[in-house]
Amino acid sequence: MRIVSLITDFGLRDAYVGQLKGALLAACPDILPIDLSHEIPPWDVASAARCLADSFRFFPSGAIHLAVVDPGVGGDRKLVAASGSGHFFLGPDNGIFSCLLTENALETAHAVATPAGASPTFHGRDVLAPAAGRLAAGEPLAALGPALPLDELTLLEEAAAVPPDVSVIQGRILSVDHFGNLRTSFHLQRLGLDRTRIAALEIGRHRITTRVTSYHESPPGIPCLLTDSGGYVEIALNRDSAAAYLACSPGDAVVLHRTVSNQQLPAESVG
Repeated sequence: MRIVSLITDFGLRDAYVGQLKGALLAACPDILPIDLSHEIPPWDVASAARCLADSFRFFPSGAIHLAVVDPGVGGDRKLVAASGSGHFFLGPDNGIFSCLLTENALETAHAVATPAGASPTFHGRDVLAPAAGRLAAGEPLAALGPALPLDELTLLEEAAAVPPDVSVIQGRILSVDHFGNLRTSFHLQRLGLDRTRIAALEIGRHRITTRVTSYHESPPGIPCLLTDSGGYVEIALNRDSAAAYLACSPGDAVVLHRTVSNQQLPAESVG
């Protein structure tokens, strides 16, 4: 069976996810849908872009990845099917492929035509899911529509690498997982950060200085900072919710203090 991973901001209360899967299976019964996340914050394209880029490599070659976070549905943005790194990707051209583009993970892209009768409010179900089914059934990418130059795809502004002599970096909380762990906007590789040089994180009135490599190393009741499985700096609390303990949520400001050889310079800002 052909694997199709799913990323949406639909949530699970309504029938939208089920209808999306139904449209996939109607287009190609030999599909195995895999739910990556349906709890992307509503309309948060940047979070979907990160989820897509952070996750696709854990799937076998040939997998299809359908990402539908589409605040501009019904507008003039394109719908795109792309390939690269041995995988296929489908979604709206609203920046959802940004991380894939900046990491040079894409090789080709094609526009996907909107068929007559498609709902103007649910292109994920009526356009992208059938297109993913056609790919799963063996149709070539070019059969879905005309080629698009990669440099014409919408690119969200990404945080640049932080200069090595900057000691104070402004960021934010990106997400809170099921365990209450807080993922920050500080991605070590993309920002050129060295985890051993992180002196502290500040969030609200809290200053976190305990640095660990895994959760069990954290002393009970003490928030710690570590690198999560996606390469982001994370705030965690051993067997407890860091989000509840620190009373914070996605979007809240967080400050990273880094040890450098020079004197402290003005702060940098990171997404």
